[in-house]
Amino acid sequence: MNPVGTSSIVFVTLSGLFWGGWVFGSQTPAGQDALARAYQAYAEHQAQANEDLFDTTALRALVCGADQVGPDGHEQRPCLAVVAAGRIFIVDAGSGAADALNRRNIPLDRLQAVLLTSAGFTQSADLDELYASAASGRADQLLPVYGPADTQRLVEGMNTAAGFDGIDRGLQAWAPAPEPDRSVIVFEGDGLTISAFTTPEDAYAGRVGYRFDYRGRSIVVAGDGRVETAQAAHDADVLLHSAQALALTQLHQPAGPGASIAEIAAEARAANAGTVVFTGAGTEMAATMQIQEARAAGLSDARAGRVGMLVELPLANREVNVRSL
Repeated sequence: MNPVGTSSIVFVTLSGLFWGGWVFGSQTPAGQDALARAYQAYAEHQAQANEDLFDTTALRALVCGADQVGPDGHEQRPCLAVVAAGRIFIVDAGSGAADALNRRNIPLDRLQAVLLTSAGFTQSADLDELYASAASGRADQLLPVYGPADTQRLVEGMNTAAGFDGIDRGLQAWAPAPEPDRSVIVFEGDGLTISAFTTPEDAYAGRVGYRFDYRGRSIVVAGDGRVETAQAAHDADVLLHSAQALALTQLHQPAGPGASIAEIAAEARAANAGTVVFTGAGTEMAATMQIQEARAAGLSDARAGRVGMLVELPLANREVNVRSL
């Protein structure tokens, strides 16, 4: 059992015993001490589990956004944390991203950069909170932000509002501006290469995707664009893609500009992509619908990426391991 699973059992068991005794009037110093030890054990195990995220034996992606779909079917709060080579990269900073990571005790002082698939408010709402969490624990007071061309204007506005110069302190914008099917490397080091890429449709709409290659394993993050059609998405071990089930769009309003699940499934097969993880489902029902539609479209290896899901690609084999963090 992984450290998080073990600590959770210890914590829940001891907490249940203590609080059960408290309810029935049998609260004692021994019970209080037991609960204190449970909290300490839980914190220690969680800290160790989070530290294990940064070992160099795997490429990992954590669904960290507060992905909740509102009554109109469109309230998405995207955020993915990709961890490799001892570093963490955040793809899209949706509302609640910093809080979700802090609650899981993810050390944001290791945050290398934020990568935006779009410069829209949905993808950038929590940039200021992420910066505050990252900058408080390190000497470097700059946080690089990569994204489409509009990222420059977005970052300048946020720096001005916060009183940062963007040179010694604040957000630092980088707009790689890839041409369709011509990737641009935005980070390279210690066996990790991150490339930004786009398609003709996404370039027109101001959207980009990112490919993470780490010592033979690969993850592609598509956001809500159509990047699964790009050459850079071919042969990826995992494709993470925001999508809304057709059944939900029929209940609410027409879906946004992204591809449908059936289209993603067809294009993922054509690109020889491995596991496809659909994000953006705010409820268990929505997640179930995602998988049903994917399988109906002939995509057998599909997952619904709920908040807290960790996708792990070991370097020692070709497995794709999925668990909750």
